[in-house]
Amino acid sequence: MRFSLTISTLVLSLGAVSAQLTVTEPRADHWWVAQSLNTLAWEGSSPDQFSVFLSNTDTNVLTSILALTSVTYAYDRSKTINPGGVTPSGGYTILLTNPLNSSDVYAKSETFEIKAVGSTYPPQGSSAGSSASASGSGTASGSAASSAASASASSTGSNSAGTKLDVGKGLMGIISLVGGAMALF
Repeated sequence: MRFSLTISTLVLSLGAVSAQLTVTEPRADHWWVAQSLNTLAWEGSSPDQFSVFLSNTDTNVLTSILALTSVTYAYDRSKTINPGGVTPSGGYTILLTNPLNSSDVYAKSETFEIKAVGSTYPPQGSSAGSSASASGSGTASGSAASSAASASASSTGSNSAGTKLDVGKGLMGIISLVGGAMALF
């Protein structure tokens, strides 16, 4: 008896682990626009493939679930979707389902709105990713006799506290500049 209880607990926990998908877009504050390209985004990698359906509890708006994709791979993390000529309304949800059985729902989005064709898209929020910037400058001078001087500096945005001077290049540039100036005299 104890053995069968352990096996059933294991099977139930494996079933819970297998549906680790979460729909991140669309959502209440990130609507879609009818007959336009919209972003469907999700997090998670298991199950590795699913179908995408559009649903609305109001049968006057959508009489049954509408297939948007037959097979989508979880590793893609997002997909551009055109929902076609659906009725602009609130109360829509996205369903990520088993490709072989659409009643087996892996994940469901927040309720969101599909706006009329030509409506503006929602403002894009800032991403949680990191950013960096770099800049540099250099100068060169000399005479027909020879000599060029150059110095370079660079800085990076996210992990650097200031400007970093490449000492080797800067020192050689100064020596070249002094040598070039002496050649003029």
